Amino acid sequence: MRYGVCLLPVVPMRTNPAETEEQCSQLLFGDVFYVIDENQTRVQIETFSDGYKGWVDKKQYTEIGRDDFFFLTKAKPLYTSDWVSTVKLTNQKTNQSYDLRLPFASCLFSNKYTIADFFIEAYGIEFIKCRNFTEEKLLQYIDMYKCTSYLWGGKSVFGIDCSGFTQSIFKLFGFALKRDASLQAMQGSRVDDLESAKAGDLAFFHNDAGRIVHVGIMLSNNKIVHASGFVRIDRIDSKGIWRQEDNQYSHFLAEIRRYF
Repeated sequence: MRYGVCLLPVVPMRTNPAETEEQCSQLLFGDVFYVIDENQTRVQIETFSDGYKGWVDKKQYTEIGRDDFFFLTKAKPLYTSDWVSTVKLTNQKTNQSYDLRLPFASCLFSNKYTIADFFIEAYGIEFIKCRNFTEEKLLQYIDMYKCTSYLWGGKSVFGIDCSGFTQSIFKLFGFALKRDASLQAMQGSRVDDLESAKAGDLAFFHNDAGRIVHVGIMLSNNKIVHASGFVRIDRIDSKGIWRQEDNQYSHFLAEIRRYF
């Protein structure tokens, strides 16, 4: 088995091994994965955190050994708390150093550590300290993503999709949501009705064929935050999400699920 880690701020994962293929997800700094296939220019990976598969450019990841892999997967992750944080990355083989600007909720494992040939220094960076779910913390984390542009496959404050948004928020509470909305709808427990919904529940929405295609985080039993065009707060009722500026429903409610 081969292993890798992302040591760049944001790296695209693609459905097929070509630059022109669809971006299905992203890696953020510190994300760890298995290498399961390769061609001349790309590797197919499976992320450790959620088992998601995609293709990554060989120039955009660092291969690591078994010992480093187990260190990274067993250590408690530290998530950056600023919208952008700067870390120093030094290639100990070439003695070249780089300043990396990492998006909110990037994963580090200490203020200084070595992975493969790279020495990582993160002095002066503030980390998220509390992982217990509270509504206050939820609102703080959501505030970091407000007005972030929608990006298919995106997972950062630079661009995010609906399930990337929910997954990114939930990881800060130590809950490993799956990557896609349809998979997230298979986790947690069902909430009986909208009136019983509370902050932190996820609401799922279906298309005309009944397939789950959208997800958002409930703020109360009549407000929801979700990534649709950008990360926004809208009104929700038993039919779905009401988009006020369009004077119509944008998404139709399928179910609500609870995780905390």
